[in-house]
Amino acid sequence: MTADDDAIAPDDTIPEAGEITWRDGDVPFSPHFGDVYYNPKDGLAETQYVFVEGNNLPSAWQGKENFSIGETGFGTGLNFLAAWQCWTQDADRSGRLHFVSVEKYPLSREDMIRAHHNWPELRQLSAELCEIWPRETMLPGVHRFILGHGAVSLTLLIGDAIECWSGYEGNIDCWFLDGFAPSRNPDMWHPSLFAALAGASNPNGATLATFTAARIARDGLESAGFVISKRKGYAYKRDMITACLTSNDDAVNEDTGKYEIADDPWFNLPRKSTTKSVAIIGGGMAGAACAEALHHRGCDVTLFEKHDQLANAASGNPIGMLEPYLTVDHAIMGRFYEAGYRYSHRKIKPMAERGEVEADFCGVLDLATSPRKRERLDGLVARLKDKPDLVRPMTRDEARDILGLPVPVDGVFYPSAGWVHPPSLVRALTSNITCQLGTAISAIVDGPDGKMLLTADGRAFGTFDAVVIAGALETSQLEQTRWLGDHLNPVRGQISFCPEELVSKSYENANIGCVVSYKGYLTPARNGLHVIGATFGRDDDQTDLREADHAHNINQLGKIFPVLAEKLSSEVLDGRASLRTTTADHLPLIGPAPDFDRYLAAYHDIDKGKKGARYIGAPYHKDVYICTGFGARGLIGAPLAAEILASEICAMPLPLEKSLMHAVHPARFIIRGLKRRQISA
Repeated sequence: MTADDDAIAPDDTIPEAGEITWRDGDVPFSPHFGDVYYNPKDGLAETQYVFVEGNNLPSAWQGKENFSIGETGFGTGLNFLAAWQCWTQDADRSGRLHFVSVEKYPLSREDMIRAHHNWPELRQLSAELCEIWPRETMLPGVHRFILGHGAVSLTLLIGDAIECWSGYEGNIDCWFLDGFAPSRNPDMWHPSLFAALAGASNPNGATLATFTAARIARDGLESAGFVISKRKGYAYKRDMITACLTSNDDAVNEDTGKYEIADDPWFNLPRKSTTKSVAIIGGGMAGAACAEALHHRGCDVTLFEKHDQLANAASGNPIGMLEPYLTVDHAIMGRFYEAGYRYSHRKIKPMAERGEVEADFCGVLDLATSPRKRERLDGLVARLKDKPDLVRPMTRDEARDILGLPVPVDGVFYPSAGWVHPPSLVRALTSNITCQLGTAISAIVDGPDGKMLLTADGRAFGTFDAVVIAGALETSQLEQTRWLGDHLNPVRGQISFCPEELVSKSYENANIGCVVSYKGYLTPARNGLHVIGATFGRDDDQTDLREADHAHNINQLGKIFPVLAEKLSSEVLDGRASLRTTTADHLPLIGPAPDFDRYLAAYHDIDKGKKGARYIGAPYHKDVYICTGFGARGLIGAPLAAEILASEICAMPLPLEKSLMHAVHPARFIIRGLKRRQISA
């Protein structure tokens, strides 16, 4: 949001902060801050001068595999488009461009399109950005978008700039310090923001440019360690600031390996060198998603699956619910799966529209089947009452009309949700991947030039620069991850298949138009069959088809659709049983594989309350990563997990804030056990 220092002052009555009006045709103006989003005379030229040239672009990214730009106000996206245009026009550009920006009040898709009318030279890039810009409300948190045929990533941190950048590990190479002018929005131009920018910078150094030369900016940047320079301002403005942050070589002591600043070194990620070849162990949803994410980053990927086909376990079910996991509060699990759902939705829907994946975004009706469920849904509606595009309350009559069947209770409707055929998604994700089927990996060992994979019958594969373990319970059978046997649990799930004609015989004019969720679920028909699900058998690792489980599914169905349930019999129903893998805290394991014994030795006394800076950095099994433990939420967890791992392996900005990265880190169980004195060295 390139500010105009001469903008009109706000009225006495302060409007809502996210409200905009329009000046000079298509120039957005914030009545709350009394400022325009960009220079109405030539916003693009000012952006190119202040931010692009001010950070020595394109020279700064040349010769690099990855280059990351951080920004403090996305606004209309003008700065992003200008940087992207400069990057595409540079024959010597970096291999990939990453743009990470904060925005507290994101524009609607319609307003974004209108604001871009002023820059016909950016029309092609603008069209691609607006095409992927969400039509739904963007909730607070991290939103990741992929553009430019996979070569450009846009990461939006929705929320307050200081809070977002303080909680994000960015590894940023250069900064666009933008936003409404300090005189209009002094709360943003705070020493805490500048300190957060320094903390999120590349340890090897970073540059910064901003349109203003106000003292609040100069003093704040200097206090955070930036070296300030003045430069002629754009057009009539006298001065602007450029700055640099020198290499932070003291962050890690090379002799002791100790982190001098880190509060939680046990979660610090390994410093990766160039990764060209990666092995994935596991051919389900998680493995397929990891393979695709790494392939799009230019890695040579080989996927190993012990069965003779992919999607053999839970990923082989004919229908999976793609339903948002929204919560009343902001608990960690809810925040992770909120982020996971939106990432999956944005990834899968275009694939379905292209005919690559079988899916139907028909919506999900969630019924209030108990007082506790009703309380949760009421709280959810209260939290998101002004966001009917995400969730809206449904009376019984409204629910009947949208579902096509009568229901006994009211509930809520998720209009963007629906169902996916998981095997088709796995096939699409692996369409360009080399797959070794019928190959059970029994060991990961070090070879002369990287990692080697061994099978029990003596076959060897490799070498690889990195290995991702994306299996299920068999994860704990490998030496590097054997300790996870205490933390991975099987959950048996059996679904039942209901012939479509039984529904039409049970209800006049029946036409199930969406997925309905109760203490089970019923889906629209696919290939003549509805899916009724699903049992949840903890610590049961068998996959035989059971009449008792069919009876359970029918019983749950009968509480909502008794007429249909009466026509079903557990003796004649077909179905499918598979295993899911869960963890005690219901969050997946995503990240580098901890070296269990070395963790115990390094952090054996953290229960004493010593500061993290006293300890060495996290000890890992070199170049080995974990991606497992999604339970029944693979569709809304695995694609985001793959994006996390691919970003870690390829040293790119992460798609989640620091608190969530720590929450899914595999070492959390070790650290938690040590702090609670449940394990010891």
